[in-house]
Amino acid sequence: MALLTREQIQQHLPFQMVEVDVSELGTSQERAAGERTMVFVREMNARERDAYEASLTLGEGKKAKVDYTNFRAKLAAATCCDADGNLIFLPEDVEWLAQKPAHVINRIFDVARKLNGITDDTEEETVKN
Repeated sequence: MALLTREQIQQHLPFQMVEVDVSELGTSQERAAGERTMVFVREMNARERDAYEASLTLGEGKKAKVDYTNFRAKLAAATCCDADGNLIFLPEDVEWLAQKPAHVINRIFDVARKLNGITDDTEEETVKN
Protein backbone atom coordinates (compact mmCIF):
# COMPACT_ATOMS: atom_id res chain seq x y z
CA MET A 1 0.00 0.00 0.00
CA ALA A 2 1.29 3.46 -0.92
CA LEU A 3 0.28 6.54 1.05
CA LEU A 4 -0.01 9.80 -0.84
CA THR A 5 1.57 12.94 0.46
CA ARG A 6 -0.12 16.32 0.57
CA GLU A 7 2.07 17.46 -2.33
CA GLN A 8 1.13 14.46 -4.46
CA ILE A 9 -2.55 15.15 -3.89
CA GLN A 10 -2.05 18.83 -4.79
CA GLN A 11 -0.46 17.76 -8.08
CA HIS A 12 -3.44 15.58 -9.02
CA LEU A 13 -3.64 14.85 -12.73
CA PRO A 14 -6.31 16.63 -14.77
CA PHE A 15 -9.84 15.40 -14.43
CA GLN A 16 -10.94 12.66 -16.78
CA MET A 17 -12.82 13.92 -19.86
CA VAL A 18 -14.85 12.08 -22.47
CA GLU A 19 -15.99 13.34 -25.87
CA VAL A 20 -19.73 13.08 -26.47
CA ASP A 21 -21.36 13.34 -29.89
CA VAL A 22 -24.01 16.07 -29.97
CA SER A 23 -24.29 16.33 -33.74
CA GLU A 24 -28.01 17.06 -33.45
CA LEU A 25 -27.05 20.45 -31.97
CA GLY A 26 -24.70 21.38 -34.81
CA THR A 27 -25.47 23.87 -37.52
CA SER A 28 -27.53 22.85 -40.53
CA GLN A 29 -24.37 23.06 -42.69
CA GLU A 30 -22.49 20.72 -40.33
CA ARG A 31 -25.37 18.26 -40.33
CA ALA A 32 -25.70 18.43 -44.12
CA ALA A 33 -21.98 17.74 -44.49
CA GLY A 34 -22.23 14.80 -42.08
CA GLU A 35 -19.81 16.45 -39.66
CA ARG A 36 -19.84 15.26 -36.08
CA THR A 37 -20.25 17.93 -33.42
CA MET A 38 -18.78 17.08 -30.03
CA VAL A 39 -18.58 18.37 -26.47
CA PHE A 40 -16.29 17.23 -23.71
CA VAL A 41 -17.84 16.00 -20.47
CA ARG A 42 -15.60 15.89 -17.40
CA GLU A 43 -15.46 14.82 -13.83
CA MET A 44 -16.59 17.38 -11.27
CA ASN A 45 -14.44 18.51 -8.39
CA ALA A 46 -15.83 18.17 -4.87
CA ARG A 47 -17.17 21.75 -4.76
CA GLU A 48 -18.95 21.33 -8.09
CA ARG A 49 -20.45 18.02 -6.96
CA ASP A 50 -21.72 19.62 -3.75
CA ALA A 51 -23.27 22.49 -5.72
CA TYR A 52 -24.95 20.05 -8.12
CA GLU A 53 -26.38 18.01 -5.27
CA ALA A 54 -27.53 21.16 -3.45
CA SER A 55 -29.34 22.27 -6.63
CA LEU A 56 -31.44 19.10 -6.40
CA THR A 57 -32.58 19.70 -2.84
CA LEU A 58 -35.85 21.46 -2.14
CA GLY A 59 -36.54 22.50 1.44
CA GLU A 60 -34.52 21.80 4.56
CA GLY A 61 -34.25 19.27 7.34
CA LYS A 62 -36.78 16.48 7.53
CA LYS A 63 -39.00 18.23 4.98
CA ALA A 64 -36.27 18.26 2.33
CA LYS A 65 -36.95 16.39 -0.88
CA VAL A 66 -35.38 15.90 -4.26
CA ASP A 67 -36.28 18.49 -6.89
CA TYR A 68 -35.97 16.79 -10.26
CA THR A 69 -36.62 19.99 -12.21
CA ASN A 70 -34.04 20.14 -15.02
CA PHE A 71 -31.76 17.67 -13.21
CA ARG A 72 -30.34 16.33 -16.48
CA ALA A 73 -29.61 19.82 -17.82
CA LYS A 74 -28.09 20.80 -14.45
CA LEU A 75 -25.64 17.90 -14.64
CA ALA A 76 -24.85 18.67 -18.28
CA ALA A 77 -24.12 22.30 -17.37
CA ALA A 78 -21.95 21.19 -14.46
CA THR A 79 -19.81 18.86 -16.59
CA CYS A 80 -19.61 20.08 -20.23
CA CYS A 81 -16.25 21.67 -20.85
CA ASP A 82 -13.77 22.81 -23.46
CA ALA A 83 -10.60 20.89 -24.35
CA ASP A 84 -8.80 22.48 -21.37
CA GLY A 85 -11.44 21.33 -18.88
CA ASN A 86 -13.05 24.76 -18.42
CA LEU A 87 -16.82 24.58 -18.01
CA ILE A 88 -18.66 26.01 -21.02
CA PHE A 89 -22.03 26.66 -19.37
CA LEU A 90 -23.08 28.98 -16.58
CA PRO A 91 -25.75 28.10 -13.99
CA GLU A 92 -28.17 30.47 -15.72
CA ASP A 93 -27.80 28.42 -18.94
CA VAL A 94 -29.67 25.47 -17.42
CA GLU A 95 -33.10 26.78 -18.42
CA TRP A 96 -32.38 27.02 -22.14
CA LEU A 97 -30.19 23.91 -22.09
CA ALA A 98 -33.18 21.99 -20.70
CA GLN A 99 -35.10 22.93 -23.85
CA LYS A 100 -32.67 21.09 -26.14
CA PRO A 101 -33.62 17.61 -27.41
CA ALA A 102 -34.01 15.26 -24.45
CA HIS A 103 -32.12 12.40 -26.10
CA VAL A 104 -29.05 14.63 -26.62
CA ILE A 105 -29.05 15.97 -23.05
CA ASN A 106 -29.61 12.44 -21.80
CA ARG A 107 -26.53 11.26 -23.73
CA ILE A 108 -24.43 13.89 -21.93
CA PHE A 109 -26.17 13.04 -18.63
CA ASP A 110 -25.36 9.33 -18.93
CA VAL A 111 -21.66 10.00 -19.53
CA ALA A 112 -21.52 12.56 -16.70
CA ARG A 113 -23.17 10.12 -14.29
CA LYS A 114 -20.62 7.42 -15.07
CA LEU A 115 -17.63 9.76 -14.79
CA ASN A 116 -18.85 11.15 -11.47
CA GLY A 117 -20.09 7.97 -9.83
CA ILE A 118 -23.67 9.18 -9.66
CA THR A 119 -26.09 6.31 -9.14
CA ASP A 120 -29.87 6.15 -9.20
CA ASP A 121 -29.85 6.52 -5.41
CA THR A 122 -27.55 9.56 -5.24
CA GLU A 123 -30.28 12.18 -5.25
CA GLU A 124 -32.26 10.44 -2.50
CA GLU A 125 -29.09 9.90 -0.43
CA THR A 126 -28.28 13.60 -0.79
CA VAL A 127 -31.59 14.61 0.74
CA LYS A 128 -31.31 12.04 3.55
CA ASN A 129 -27.86 13.32 4.51
